[in-house]
Amino acid sequence: MTDIRKYTFLLVLVLLFSCEDSKNYTDCESCVSEEPDMAIITAELDDSNVEGIYIKVFEGRIEDNIVYDSIRVYHSTKYEKRVSLNRLYTITATYFINNKSYTVVSSTTPRVKYTETMCEEPCYYVYDRLVDLTRKYVK
Repeated sequence: MTDIRKYTFLLVLVLLFSCEDSKNYTDCESCVSEEPDMAIITAELDDSNVEGIYIKVFEGRIEDNIVYDSIRVYHSTKYEKRVSLNRLYTITATYFINNKSYTVVSSTTPRVKYTETMCEEPCYYVYDRLVDLTRKYVK
């Protein structure tokens, strides 16, 4: 009896993870009819009690030190940058609070996916384009 449960559980897992796309991962509002060659990455920021945020976008890993963009922003809750698809981007946000700096690091690789069945019309959509650069802890 336990063997049947194990096989049933395994079958359920295989079915869940074998679907190429599902409604949970398809953003039909962002779908386009032609395949995009660029994406807009969006970084969520925390602007409360800060004196400014210095943002740096690196192409590749941070240790490669290939700076793609850098900017200082004030009173903003998000940062957007147009980038190429299928490349790794590492983004840092350095917050300045009470003459101290706090740096948050995240990375993403925006990719494009095609769906024929999950939206009203067949379309392409970009995923892995959002990063969370909000502060989690300030001492």
